[in-house]
Amino acid sequence: MSAAPPIVWSVAGHDSGGGAGLSADQRAADALGVHLCPVLAAITAQSTTEVAQVQAVSTDLLRAQLDTLGRDLPPVVVKTGLLGSAEQVQLLARWLDARRARGPVALVVDPVLRASTGDALAGEPLRQALRQWLLPRATVITPNQAEAAALLGAACPTEVPAQARALAALGPRAVLLTGGDNGGDPGEAHDWLEHPLVQGWLSGPRVPTRHHHGTGCTFASALASALAQGWPVPDAAVIAKRVTT
Repeated sequence: MSAAPPIVWSVAGHDSGGGAGLSADQRAADALGVHLCPVLAAITAQSTTEVAQVQAVSTDLLRAQLDTLGRDLPPVVVKTGLLGSAEQVQLLARWLDARRARGPVALVVDPVLRASTGDALAGEPLRQALRQWLLPRATVITPNQAEAAALLGAACPTEVPAQARALAALGPRAVLLTGGDNGGDPGEAHDWLEHPLVQGWLSGPRVPTRHHHGTGCTFASALASALAQGWPVPDAAVIAKRVTT
């Protein structure tokens, strides 16, 4: 009889186009053989070309999801994507502290601030809440370069390794700064890993396609799934990059 698969929670948004958000998270988890619990934080009206509306679920409904799942399907890893409000961020941080008092839970934060279409998904209060409440609790964060710049603000350095170090100074144990959205190198996509044991580029072939909606969600969820399978962060980063490619 095979062992039950590890459990990962994704606290994220629903993409009505099916490309990103919880839909992408589910596909990544299925690919790596973990059980994903999709915790709905926001509903979006979006397609591959636009985001028309974003609506956060109430904190009461989010709390009910966390509490109900916690009694039956406790997570090994929690991954966050699009969160709908600063109040949601604070609720999640406090819930995580209480859960960690009972045992280890890894946290992967994909700080979703903007869609692949360029549409903004988060305002200043949510950005500040991520900095204050989630980044210091994160096992690893997976921003793209635009999200890194938004999180760091005017203090954002020019060079990618320096950006990653500046983000690490905000509290996460590791930073995986993804570069798939940076078209500087037409042949390869370069990510930077900033980890206490290893720092450097993680590179792979760039896929020549316009259809990249949801790749950030896929990367973060694949990373969370690999962590749940027992891989350390540097190895999980390699697995996540291969899955996303």
